[in-house]
Amino acid sequence: MRKRSASMRVAVVVLGLALAAALLAPASGVGADVGVGVNLGKIDIDDKLAPGGRYNLPALGVINTGDEPGDYEVVISYLGDQEEARPPEDWFEFEPQRFFLEAGDSQLVQIRIVLPSGADPDDYFALIEAHPIADEEAGVTIGVAAATKLTFTVKPSNLLAAWILQVENFIEDGEPWTYVIPISLVLLLVLYLVRRNFRFRFGVERRQ
Repeated sequence: MRKRSASMRVAVVVLGLALAAALLAPASGVGADVGVGVNLGKIDIDDKLAPGGRYNLPALGVINTGDEPGDYEVVISYLGDQEEARPPEDWFEFEPQRFFLEAGDSQLVQIRIVLPSGADPDDYFALIEAHPIADEEAGVTIGVAAATKLTFTVKPSNLLAAWILQVENFIEDGEPWTYVIPISLVLLLVLYLVRRNFRFRFGVERRQ
């Protein structure tokens, strides 16, 4: 299936693994060394985003910097005192969102922003956070996380323009299947016209 992302300029600040690992807090209540790192420090989207649009961000690399295997996940979080608006969590899609990593292994996570037609125009800030998943049944808590800063702006737009974008996205997602229905309808119409014209001529010839 062919995917096409909207045109936008993205400024990415890359964090070295050593720096990412240095920012990690030690795990509490865990004997093994648990760690996580990310390969991007910041993502700035220069172009203003339109309500109803979908935007693919650079893939986020998540690294298990510890010496034990474990489950990890990527989520959206925020700063407690941030001035920018907080984008809702359901504006974001992660693939995969949860995954297993051996010690030293990494996973690329695809990130997409999906704006609803009624998205408020504003400047937004969020943290794309990666962390190990705690074992709640065993009573284990893990205070380790690494995050990438994300900033973007949603521009004003009318509902009609947003709906048109959503329809375009639907057609793009369904390629080539979304073309089957309209093409089939066109073929049926052509067949109907041909048969109707043929019957008319045949009837005229018989009357003569």
